Amino acid sequence: MQQKLLSVVHGGDLALIKEFYHQHFGVTSATSWKDCVYSKTGDSALHVAARTGHLHVLKYLHDECGMNIEQTNLDGKRPLHEAAQYSQPDCVEYLLRQGAAVDSMKRADWTALMLACTKSNMDVIRILIEEGAAASLSMRNKDGWTCFHLACRQGQADIIAYLLALQPQIWQTTSRNGRTPLHTAALHGHLNVVELLIQHGDINWRAADNCGTTPFMDAVRSGHIAVARYLLQCDMDCSRDRDGMRRHSLHLAAQAGCAEAINFLLDECGVEIDVLSGDGSDALFFAAREGLVEAAGILLDRGVDTTRSDHHGRSALEVAKSFSRQECAQLIQSQLDRVNSGNV
Repeated sequence: MQQKLLSVVHGGDLALIKEFYHQHFGVTSATSWKDCVYSKTGDSALHVAARTGHLHVLKYLHDECGMNIEQTNLDGKRPLHEAAQYSQPDCVEYLLRQGAAVDSMKRADWTALMLACTKSNMDVIRILIEEGAAASLSMRNKDGWTCFHLACRQGQADIIAYLLALQPQIWQTTSRNGRTPLHTAALHGHLNVVELLIQHGDINWRAADNCGTTPFMDAVRSGHIAVARYLLQCDMDCSRDRDGMRRHSLHLAAQAGCAEAINFLLDECGVEIDVLSGDGSDALFFAAREGLVEAAGILLDRGVDTTRSDHHGRSALEVAKSFSRQECAQLIQSQLDRVNSGNV
């Protein structure tokens, strides 16, 4: 019956909701509602109404039935979280005017503003910040991400510009693992946001996170060549950086199997194909370990040394075999055979 009621609420027919309730529960009371509205996930009728944008239902449940707008589900989400996450500006505005705590956190320390910044609805974000008690722009979730990090991941330049206008230094933040908003934008290929961030202030576009990864490396390993090319124009040296394991961008591109990135690094950045990582591996080792035939083929065609051994005494062929990467092993063996026969 409880699940049936939530289904009726989801439909948004207020007359049907009232009819259903009176049919099964008789006189409307806040206590009765609280006893009957929870689903297996802990969602109440208020959560469902806020999520689906049924403002008239939301008002009825709170104003006439006395339901608590701060009740939480099993994930710690309140109706305001649901309305913000599902881009329901009217419901967000109503809940705030009824006194909903704007900076309340769900599990993992996410606020309604953080959830709103994972979407592209400027109206919801403006309401959360400008309606009544302004939502905090500096609060962090358990990973140390702010709403600005999340907005950069989403990639809406108008939202980024709006947040920067409110708090010009908001870009000067790092997550718990040392990642900046620029890392986030580069990893997700949002060139417009990368340009906006770099043009906005004296930003370090070669900043490394706790693993030594730079925004350029993120762009390369994700195959976002336009972003990588823009960062390269900002500083040619960014293509020479290495992470904490002494891996070069070429190694990361090979490990990800990104053919376009491999060609970009070799042709436009002037990267040497035999550049070695901290353990003596070249890019072919990384492609072989992952079984990435296309990447391995490009490197072999470009003349990578197939006879090299890493610091553990293994060749790329042996690495491919040890990880059961049969296609890569066959490809490397064919190249070795050609070299040995003098056909290369």
